Amino acid sequence: MALQLNPALDLAYIDQAYGEDPVILYMIFDAFLSDSVPRWQTLQGALESGDLKESASIVHGLKPSFTMTGLTQVRPKVEVLEKAIKENESGEKLLDMYQRISTEIEDLIPILESESERLKQL
Repeated sequence: MALQLNPALDLAYIDQAYGEDPVILYMIFDAFLSDSVPRWQTLQGALESGDLKESASIVHGLKPSFTMTGLTQVRPKVEVLEKAIKENESGEKLLDMYQRISTEIEDLIPILESESERLKQL
């Protein structure tokens, strides 16, 4: 891939899905940062309040964005969280799962921000 993206991202998926188009990739990264990250953060409140219906809805809606952004390593964890929500796992367990995934996402956000900024300049 000529775009030379950060290897923390699933470069094979990104290359297959978007090819060499920096504009579409910038738009995908930007949408994830401006839309998916805030929605992910609202999930914490839904989990803390015990609103499993809302929690399941948020998680289900977010799953594709992880793949589309090249965060394919996060998606299976989100799917496990969704399954746990649907199986009415304890709030403590759900919040623990959420926090572990959030830590991983927080580590990836600066990568997406820098790649998005760099792609915008191309």
